[in-house]
Amino acid sequence: MSLFRIFGAGEWGLAIANHLSSLGNITEVYIRDEKKLESYRNSNFHEHLKINFDDNISFHNINRISSAKTDNTIINIIATSSSGFLPIIQDNMEYFKSCESLTWITKGLDHTSGLLFHQILDQTLSREIHKCIISGPSFAKDLVCKKKLEVSIASTDNLLTDIFISAMNTDYFKLIPTNDIIGIEVSGVLKNISAIIAGSLTANEFSDEYIDELILISKKEVQRISRLIISSDPRYTLSDKELTKTLDSPACIGDLHLTCFYNTSRNRQLGLKLIKDCNVDKLISRMGTVEGYLSTATLFNNKNIYGDGPLVNAANDILYKNLEPKLVLNSLFV
Repeated sequence: MSLFRIFGAGEWGLAIANHLSSLGNITEVYIRDEKKLESYRNSNFHEHLKINFDDNISFHNINRISSAKTDNTIINIIATSSSGFLPIIQDNMEYFKSCESLTWITKGLDHTSGLLFHQILDQTLSREIHKCIISGPSFAKDLVCKKKLEVSIASTDNLLTDIFISAMNTDYFKLIPTNDIIGIEVSGVLKNISAIIAGSLTANEFSDEYIDELILISKKEVQRISRLIISSDPRYTLSDKELTKTLDSPACIGDLHLTCFYNTSRNRQLGLKLIKDCNVDKLISRMGTVEGYLSTATLFNNKNIYGDGPLVNAANDILYKNLEPKLVLNSLFV
């Protein structure tokens, strides 16, 4: 039987941990914040998510992970923010280098290097380590409340995919398998940028038909960028059929639809404020981290990796060049 070891205690990571443990899987959560660690240990309760943690889940100080053993029965899952992904690897390099596989449920990319997370693992750990990503249209509260969710899983190891499906699938939560790690990653990056554009379309009185068109543009960009990255690394070569499958997957079309149309997305919330004469810097200072805002700059400034595309250029014109949103949006749909 597998043991699931989760690194990071954000709401999505805790929702996944709770889901795993509620289905009888032994689950460990590793936390840096001492106050949170003591709170979860003492109360076994998460106030915002209204989770009562059961006996199958335990909480640990991440500083003690170096003494923990790992083997092929332990499934390691990174559940940090995008900015925390590389630091948690670097701070616990000895442990992670001993892992046979590494899974992440983090969406986005590393904004310092401009690399996707599978590339981070290739460079910092090993090109041979099995990699797995779980991503799709999902919110922590929806999983806790057992609302029906479908998300994508992609892995370099079919056995690892089977372990996750066996451990996690229920009548309300489904993992949909694909072999396309890169397409799933790219989808998780672009959907945040698309949501900002979608919010701005609404704010500038464009009809929902334009958001439908935006989603089609976004799917084409997922395809273009995925092919570009795959061309530089033949280990991830995919057929056109497999890539088309990605475009119709929960991680791509599903997440695009959720983040572009629903106001629960922070990225769409930023977009809703992008009208004529808006001050983007002030908006960001008030809202804090908005992943699509960061990803726009990262993709735009790393065209050697991601090439040149209309979606990122439009977002960059609005967010960083302070061009009038309505004029930029009109040019996107010419």
